[in-house]
Amino acid sequence: MKKVPRIVILGPQGGGKGTQADRLARRWHIPHISTGQLLRDEMARGTSLGQRITTTMNRGRLIPVRLTNEVMRRRLSQPDCRLGWICDGYPRNMAQARPFARFGRPNVLIVLHLLDQAAVRRLAGRRVCPQGHVYHLRYDPPKKRRGYCDRDGLRLWQRDDDTPSAIRQRLRIYHRETEPVLRWFRKRVMIISVEARWPIPTVYRHLLSQLKRIPWLSSRLQQK
Repeated sequence: MKKVPRIVILGPQGGGKGTQADRLARRWHIPHISTGQLLRDEMARGTSLGQRITTTMNRGRLIPVRLTNEVMRRRLSQPDCRLGWICDGYPRNMAQARPFARFGRPNVLIVLHLLDQAAVRRLAGRRVCPQGHVYHLRYDPPKKRRGYCDRDGLRLWQRDDDTPSAIRQRLRIYHRETEPVLRWFRKRVMIISVEARWPIPTVYRHLLSQLKRIPWLSSRLQQK
């Protein structure tokens, strides 16, 4: 059976996971899957799962791991994932990683490396639209109209958790909970490591160069 890309991108906040995942997904015409967007979609559709998520959030609680895993499992079972997918920022901890390895069967892990100090500086310039598209005021600004999303025309905004103190707290959680996931996956999937401190196009070129070393992916990289 021909292999298809089932790729996970992980790294600290500010490393550009969503941006690089989006570029690869568009190049290969495969879904770019973000758990945050999936949760928002479930809530917007008012599904039974979405109602459970809404209730949990309205009570000020964290989304239980089992709900996040269930949302991801359902998404990967959709027909558009049969030719591959690329997931950014999931799994974040071992409670997500172990079941995900069974139902998702990822075969490539991309790790983006970025020092904490650089992550704090970079996230200060991040802006997002209500649909989840991500920009950066310096490295990846909108091309059509300043302050508005190129795709849907919605106004961009800065997330509340992109303040320096909030970023440092999220980085502490990343080091404590997600880095063990990276070590766990090293024995199970192909690992690609890329330095993320460079501008977005440079990181993307380095990423493609590393991916070309995977024989069954090299032909896919010739596709536009």
